[in-house]
Amino acid sequence: MCTGGWHLRRAASYACFPGGAGARIPTPMEHPHFAAVDIGSNAVRLLIKRLEDPETGRFGKVVLLRVPLRLGQDVFTCGFVTDLKLKHLVELMRAYQLVLGIYEVPASNCRFCATSAIREAANSSQVVESIRAATGFDVEVITGQDEAAIVCNLRSPSDRRKLVYVDVGGGSTEVSVMCGDETFIRKSFPVGTVRIINNAVGEEWRSGIKEALLSIEGAYPLGRHYFDDAVMVGAGGNINKLFSMAQERDMADSSMSVATLRGLYDELRPLSVEQRMVCYKLKADRADVIVPAADIFLTIADALGVRSIEIPSDGLADGIIADLWRRKRKTLASE
Repeated sequence: MCTGGWHLRRAASYACFPGGAGARIPTPMEHPHFAAVDIGSNAVRLLIKRLEDPETGRFGKVVLLRVPLRLGQDVFTCGFVTDLKLKHLVELMRAYQLVLGIYEVPASNCRFCATSAIREAANSSQVVESIRAATGFDVEVITGQDEAAIVCNLRSPSDRRKLVYVDVGGGSTEVSVMCGDETFIRKSFPVGTVRIINNAVGEEWRSGIKEALLSIEGAYPLGRHYFDDAVMVGAGGNINKLFSMAQERDMADSSMSVATLRGLYDELRPLSVEQRMVCYKLKADRADVIVPAADIFLTIADALGVRSIEIPSDGLADGIIADLWRRKRKTLASE
């Protein structure tokens, strides 16, 4: 009986989710919508984009939904996703399934990725299977290295500058140091904002990050100071919010100085979460993690001698969609 019910739910989920098992791979012009679900330690995001120019791979944003489930609060304190959080996650994925159906996003144009919290959860397999049973979604639990690569792939091939990509999440921080086609560092640290506010990392995390970045053998071809004039590219909701709060910023290239970020950090750090909410009109789930996020960015900037930060609006979910389109374009070209 249980097995039969599972198959019925799976069949129903594919009925609501166009392009399911056995469906023909549609052309981009027939189904121009692509979607990514990012199951993070702090929030679960659904991003839907429309392919506007197949030649350049230019997308336009259609829908962005974010629900702060705080899966990391469970995992980083007790080691697993609790029954209540799992129930909420499955309900949220069902809701996202309905949205995907409304926008007629085929299964072949979707990717569902889980990051740090699910990677480390003792019941990770149960979480993935519960989502699959309820919706038919195949969730990939990606590594920190995968996260870093996906974010870096958003870079324009014509950008030959020295860049330090930093993606600060709830459970981990990914750092990639690159110049042109060369990647000198790609490292994931188990340090994130939700971990920090739950006291799930030791006080020595700052020195640990600095030592790790500066001791990677062969990472700096012309010595450590080779990257002193590099530009940091920040990813994640916190750095975007910090940029919007900055008084001194360059709107033309979406950048601010590390000194400006430090000033914001110094203003926010002494305030309580409630004071940050009132003074800066922050939501509760942003007000408690924004200071740890700034701290992580500043720690990495100090370690590598970076003085400027660019903040593109794109993040992991955008990178997942860009990667989906690259794969699909390659498949279509080979047919």
